[in-house]
Amino acid sequence: MRPALAQQLAIDKHRQALWGHSYGGLLVLHTLLTRPGAFSDYAAASPSLWWGNGVVLQELAGLRQRLGEHRPRLLVMRGDAEPAQPRPGLPVDNIKATGQLLDELRQLSAVQVGFKTFPGLNHGQMLEASLRYTLEQFYSAP
Repeated sequence: MRPALAQQLAIDKHRQALWGHSYGGLLVLHTLLTRPGAFSDYAAASPSLWWGNGVVLQELAGLRQRLGEHRPRLLVMRGDAEPAQPRPGLPVDNIKATGQLLDELRQLSAVQVGFKTFPGLNHGQMLEASLRYTLEQFYSAP
């Protein structure tokens, strides 16, 4: 998709973001953890960290080496009206998993980590709110 867009638009190769909500947020984290140089900025809204019993957290292993010279920014967002689990009985708690992910990433000086809580917003409401916030944070004029 990026090559096709680059043929039609002037795109700065060094300033591109990947944003996703829910399973898309999980994809954002997977991309950051496995291909940290693919984008300059990553924004994961309400990521489904419970999916696959938290398998994305295992991708933290070896990230320091994969980062190389890359210095990505990560923004993780969550509504405080979202449940810790989308359904009862799942072995992974999204809130605890998010804390673990952020703690481990903050130990890497190469990754600039941000976290934003949206008061009163549930999972569905986070889609629009997080996209708007991401655009403001990454691409608004100083």
